[in-house]
Amino acid sequence: MKLRLPALALAAALLLGAPGLAQHRPAQPAPAPAAAPWPQTGSDVPVDPDVRFGTLPNGMRYVLRHNATPPHQVSLRLRIDAGSLEEQDDQRGLAHFIEHMAFNGSTHVAEGEFVHRLERLGLRFGADTNAGTEFGQTVYKLDLPENQAASIDEGLFLLREVAGEVSFAPAAIERERGIIQSEERSRAGPQYRIFVDQMNYLLRGQRLPTRLPIGVPEVIATAQRARFAAFYDAYYRPERATLVAVGDFDLDAMEAKIRARFSDWHGRGAAGPDPDLGAVAPRRTETHVLVEPGGPAQVALIWVRPPDLRPDTRAHRLEQLADALAFQVLNRRLERIAANRTPPPYVGASSGRFQLARSADIVQLGAVVQPGQWQPALAAIETEERRLVEHGVTAAELNRELDQIRTALNAAVAGAATRQTVSLADGLVSAIDQENVADSPADTLRLFDAAVPSLTPERINQSARTVFAGEPILYMTSPTQVEGGEGALLTAYRASLAVPVPAAAAEQAQAWPYVNFGTPGTVAERHELPADIGGTAIRFTNGVRLTVKRTDYAASQVLVAVRFGRGQAALPTNRPNPGWALGPSLAAGGLGRLTFEQMQEALNNRVYGASLGIDEDAFTFAGTTRPEDLAVQLQVLAAYVTDPGWRPTGWNRLRALSDTIHDQLASTPSGVFNRDSGPLLHGGDNRWALPTREQMAASTIADARAVLDAPLAHSPIEVIVVGDIDVDAAIRQVAATFGALPPRSEAPAPPEQIRFPAGRAEPVRLTHRGRADQGLAFIGWPTLGFYDNPRQARALSLLAAVYQLRLTQKIREEQGTTYSPAGYHRPSEAFPGYGMFAGQIEARPEALAGFLRDAERIAADLRDRPIAADEMQRARLPLVEGLQRARNGNAWWLDSLEGIQTNRQVAPTIESQISDYDSLTPAELQEAARRYLVPGRAWKLIIVPETAANAPAAAPAAH
Repeated sequence: MKLRLPALALAAALLLGAPGLAQHRPAQPAPAPAAAPWPQTGSDVPVDPDVRFGTLPNGMRYVLRHNATPPHQVSLRLRIDAGSLEEQDDQRGLAHFIEHMAFNGSTHVAEGEFVHRLERLGLRFGADTNAGTEFGQTVYKLDLPENQAASIDEGLFLLREVAGEVSFAPAAIERERGIIQSEERSRAGPQYRIFVDQMNYLLRGQRLPTRLPIGVPEVIATAQRARFAAFYDAYYRPERATLVAVGDFDLDAMEAKIRARFSDWHGRGAAGPDPDLGAVAPRRTETHVLVEPGGPAQVALIWVRPPDLRPDTRAHRLEQLADALAFQVLNRRLERIAANRTPPPYVGASSGRFQLARSADIVQLGAVVQPGQWQPALAAIETEERRLVEHGVTAAELNRELDQIRTALNAAVAGAATRQTVSLADGLVSAIDQENVADSPADTLRLFDAAVPSLTPERINQSARTVFAGEPILYMTSPTQVEGGEGALLTAYRASLAVPVPAAAAEQAQAWPYVNFGTPGTVAERHELPADIGGTAIRFTNGVRLTVKRTDYAASQVLVAVRFGRGQAALPTNRPNPGWALGPSLAAGGLGRLTFEQMQEALNNRVYGASLGIDEDAFTFAGTTRPEDLAVQLQVLAAYVTDPGWRPTGWNRLRALSDTIHDQLASTPSGVFNRDSGPLLHGGDNRWALPTREQMAASTIADARAVLDAPLAHSPIEVIVVGDIDVDAAIRQVAATFGALPPRSEAPAPPEQIRFPAGRAEPVRLTHRGRADQGLAFIGWPTLGFYDNPRQARALSLLAAVYQLRLTQKIREEQGTTYSPAGYHRPSEAFPGYGMFAGQIEARPEALAGFLRDAERIAADLRDRPIAADEMQRARLPLVEGLQRARNGNAWWLDSLEGIQTNRQVAPTIESQISDYDSLTPAELQEAARRYLVPGRAWKLIIVPETAANAPAAAPAAH
C-alpha cells in the first residue's frame, strides 16, 4: 500500500511512472519455477466467484473477469512483481526507466510505433495507455475502447512485446534520458523533498529510502544498455508476471488468447533475487525537524513497526477492522476539536495505519498547522490519543462508525453489477500487490455482519491500546526555522504527557430537521427531451426548473446538481476574490440549525453529498446519492440554499494556510502558473485572480456572504437529476424541496465580453523560487466561444489533439526536452468570443525559447499543409472513443444537461457531438488553423527561477 501521510501529497505522483517506448533479444527458455500461490490459497475469505484465476505452464498467472460497464470496453493490465526495490546500486532508477523503454521499440514493433498503433485503435497516450513503477511492482495499462477480436489481439500482442521483447536500442536510451530527467524536475517540489526526508527518518537503515522509483541522477544520466538488460532479464519473467483482463468479452475466448500469446515466453538467464528490505530498528522517542521553504507546517507522532505480512484471513480482517474503527473514532474527535475550539489548535488532523511496501507497519497521528503554531497542535493530538487509550470509545461512538461502514457496504452491493471495468481491473491488480483475496461486495458485507457482534467497545479499546503501544517518534516540518528545534519539540511532547486526561464528553446526536420546505410545488410545464438525449424537462410554478434523466449506467447511483447565480461572472472585480475558499467554507459552515458535524451525525446512515463548485456561469451544489436517499439529498441541498449556517470555522482554517498556500505556489513553475495565469489570460480580470497572501490573511466569511447571499436568496434555480431513479419519484421529491420555495424571477444578466491578451513577440516573464533547472513555457492563441460556432470549436479541439501529437513527437520523443508537453483548446461556454488554443511545457529554462519557436513552427505547418489521414485518425479516434465512454456515464450527462431548458443550443450540440467529430475533414482543420493560429496573435509566457529572471532568453539546447 502506498504511504498516505499528510506530508506525502506527492507520494502517489512519485510512484506513478509514465509511458516510454519498447525493444529485444532472442530468448533461451529456462526452467519455469513453481507459480506463486494466489492469496485465496489457504484463506477462509471467499474469493469472488465471477473472477477466473489461471496459471500458464511457464509460471505466468492471469486473472479474468467479465464486465460490461461500459459496453465493449476491455482493460488489460500486465503486472511485473518487481519495482525499484529490486534494483542494485548501479541500477537505481532503471525499473522506472525500463517502464519508459517498454514503449520505445521491441522485436516486432519499431521505435515510435507502439503508441501510434494504440492510437489507431482509439487509445489516448496517458489516459488509456500508461504504466506505473512503484517500490514493489511495475504495471502496464491498456484500456481498449472496443472488444473486437482484432483490438484485443493487438493489445495482447503489445503487452507480450513489453513482457519479453524490449530492445533497449542505445540511441533510444539516450533520447529517453532527457524525458526521465524532466519527469524528476517536474516532481521535485517541497512536498517531494519532505517525502524523501520522511522516508529516510522513518525507515532509517532500510532499503526503501535508497530505492525511490525516480532513481538517482548519475544512473539516469550514464547507465548503458547492459545495465538495463540485466534488470530486465532478471525480473521481467513469466513467474513474476500477472495479466489482468476485465471487460466485455467471453472468458473462454480470452483465456485461449492469453495462452496462445504468452505460453512461449521464457525467462532469460538467472532469475533475480528478492531483495533484503532490512529490519525495522527498535527506537525510543526521538525527534526530527525539517525546515522546508514552501512546504507545509505539520507535526506528527509516528509508530514504526515491522511489516504485517500475515495472510488475508477472516481473523486478520477482523483485527484490521477493529483497528480501523479505533482510528475512525479518534479522527471524528479530532475533527470536532478543529470545528468547535476557538481558535482551533490545528487546521486539520488525522490518524491511520499503513503497510509500506512490505518494509514497515506505520501508525501515524498528525496535524497540519498554521506556521509557528505547532505547540497547541502537538498537545491536542497527543492528548486525544492518550484519551482514547486510557478511556476508550463509547458505545454510541462505535455504533455510529459501524452504521457508516454498513451504509457504505450496502451501497457497494447495490452498485456491484455496474462497476466500471477500469476500476475492477485496477482493484484486482491492487489485491494481487497487497496479497489480498479478491472478494465480492456481497461477501465483504457478509463478513462485516458476521464480525459486528464481536466488535464491542472493549474490543476497540484493546485495538487502540495495541496500535498506540510504545513510544512514538516525532516528526515536524516547517517553512521557517523552529525556535528551539528538535529539543523544543521533545520538551513540548513531554509536557503534554504530564497533563492528566479526562474521559471524552458524550455527544448527543440530533434529528435531521430539514424535512418540510412548505407546500410541494406544482408542475407548470412538462416535456420530453429529444429521443437521442432522453430525459424529462419540468418547470414548477415557482420558476424552478428540473431536468431528469433515468439511466442504467451505474446501479443504485444518482447524481444531483443544483445551479444558481452567475458563478465566476458574479465574483467581484473591484476587491479581493473569495472564490479560492468559497466552496469548502460554505460546506464547513453547516446549516442554520445544525453544525456540519451535527449534520453528519444526524445523517450518518445516509448517502449524500454537498459540495459547492464555481462554473463560469453558475454556482453549483452537487451530491451523489442512491435512490432510497434522494429525498434526503435534495433536503440537504435545499437546506444549504435556504439556511446556510455561515459559521466561520472552515474559512478561518483555510485562511490560516494563506502563507503556506502562497509559499507552495511560489516554489515551482507550475505553481506560479496556476497562481498568476488566471487574470493574465482573461485581460487582467480580477474574477480569475488569486488574492495575495495579505488579502487572504485579511479575509473573512463576510467576503463569501457578499458574493453568495443574494444569489442564494433570489436567483433562478435549475435542478438536474441523473441516474438510477424513477422519473416521477424524482419530480415529487424536487417538488417537495426546491419546488416548494418562494418564486424567483431574477432576470439573467447579458453575456459579457472577456478579452484574451494581445499577441506579443517577447514572452511575459515570471519567476519561481524552486530549483534552478525548472522552468515553464506557455503559448496561446485567441479563438472563439463554444456556442459561437460549435462545429468550428470542435474542429479546433480536434486540431489541438493533432497539435498535441506533434508536440509530443517533436519536444518529447525527438528532443527529450520534457516529460509531458500539452496541447489543448478551451472554448468558453459562457463568454461569447472567448477561447484559447494553447501549448505548454515544463523544462529546463534554457529550453523554453526553443519550445516557443517549435510551437509556432508546428502551428505554421498546420496552417500551411493539410493533415495526413493517419495522423488525423490517431488524433480523432482516441478523442471520439473517450467521448463515447464518457457518454456512458452519469457524470457526463449531469454536466451536459446544464442549461438545456434555457439555452436552445444545448440539445443540438449534445446530439451532434459524435457526428461532428466523425465528419470533420482535414480541410476544416486547416481552415481553423488559418483563421485562429495567426502569426503575431500568439501570447507567450515563460516562468524561470528568480536567479535567471534578468538573464536573456537562452537558445535551445542541442539535441
